Amino acid sequence: MKIEVAKSDLEIALKVANTTVASGTDLSAHYLFRIRDGKAEVLSYDARVFSSAPLVANTDGEDGDAFTVEAWRLDKWVASVGDGVLSLTSTDTGEVTAKGPRSRIKLRSLDPSRFPFWDGLLSSPTEVGTITPATLQRALSLTKNFISMDDTNRPELCQTEAREGVLQATNRVAVSSVTLRDLPELSLRIPGKDVGVVLKFLADKTTTESPIKVLHAEREGGNGSAAVFVRHDGSYVGVSRPTTAMPQLPVDVEDTDIRVQINVEEFTNAVDVLLASAPKNHPTATFSAKDGGLVVSMPSEAGGHDEFPLLHSTEEGMGDLSFTLDYAYIRSIADQFGLDTVDFGVHHRGKGGYVSFSHEDSADDTSLGNRYHTVIVWRA
Repeated sequence: MKIEVAKSDLEIALKVANTTVASGTDLSAHYLFRIRDGKAEVLSYDARVFSSAPLVANTDGEDGDAFTVEAWRLDKWVASVGDGVLSLTSTDTGEVTAKGPRSRIKLRSLDPSRFPFWDGLLSSPTEVGTITPATLQRALSLTKNFISMDDTNRPELCQTEAREGVLQATNRVAVSSVTLRDLPELSLRIPGKDVGVVLKFLADKTTTESPIKVLHAEREGGNGSAAVFVRHDGSYVGVSRPTTAMPQLPVDVEDTDIRVQINVEEFTNAVDVLLASAPKNHPTATFSAKDGGLVVSMPSEAGGHDEFPLLHSTEEGMGDLSFTLDYAYIRSIADQFGLDTVDFGVHHRGKGGYVSFSHEDSADDTSLGNRYHTVIVWRA
């Protein structure tokens, strides 16, 4: 089997396949090149995730012919070899010769028949709809900050799930809910550890050129299913769907007369100053009203508490109320939306409470159109 391909075209395909390559020494750390329906493609997988990219190439072989090469070795060679036409030729003895301008190297191939092909899974997928990559990327980027990592005790929370176009996640301290305007019927589950793979694919320069299709694929008998994200050139990334559903997460929040508006630059500076005195890796900041203004504080390693007045932030209706939040949530929300100020509703309930954040993309912005709602429970 032989493949001849321009270096630039191979780089585009490998950038997709590299998103789902593992770091071990078995087949999951290899690219698999295959001829199917007379065309070449490159595939890879890593546990629950898998990908494929078509190659604009000349091929010499029959349908079903395939070989593998270690991903990191091929990546290194492609990055170092000169521009032009490259060739990959496999032999029956499990050896692959990679040839380019002034370059010829040999690579080891594993048995391609042991590769866990997913042809059956994708034989008759259901198309959920199309969406601008930036829209889905923005929704997932915020959501991933609120996915639980407690695999041992609460595996059902270690994922994000969309029901009827509403994407949710929780870590039992905060709940994130995003309504996707462009996919009102979207239903999917993505393990928290695999969200980064989807985000990497969505952020790829070639992916961002056109809307992507979202597919739901399922094996006969319901023995396994996956969400698949397909871009205009046929490249895709798939994520196997966890079998356990997330619990229903109520995020309907009533209006409140208590509000806090935080100047992000000022708050970030306050956190950095207070962390210099706080216990190492201290995760929270306490908000309170004092002398008509908003004050943030942290415990000091030396004893007591240190305070930092927020002169460019405001509070309304707090009175004697104080509450403690993980400051990372405020930073992640501000970063996600590029906000100079973050506006929270403050909801006091008995001895505790929560804050709520809402944001809606501009209706006339054709690339974004999600509605975001985040609820963060106070720390005791």
